[in-house]
Amino acid sequence: MSDETTRQQEASPLAAASARLEAALESLDETVAARLAAERSGAAPTGADEEVRAALDAARAENERLQSLTASVSQRLDGTIARLRRVLED
Repeated sequence: MSDETTRQQEASPLAAASARLEAALESLDETVAARLAAERSGAAPTGADEEVRAALDAARAENERLQSLTASVSQRLDGTIARLRRVLED
């Protein structure tokens, strides 16, 4: 198995979680936009609006955390692969 295949398999759960989070963020963005449009048209806001905004903020924070974690894992894997290559070359 190649180093790239191994790295992709190890990153797959994190990538899948990140993709699910991104989809949730898009859905929340659409919901917030629809509610804001309803508010602008004169519809009375509901208590759920604040909950949706809070959930959106939390999802965005989680997305940022996962992106940071993904970058960190990628760097660590790259370093490990480089060390293994050096060891195998010797």
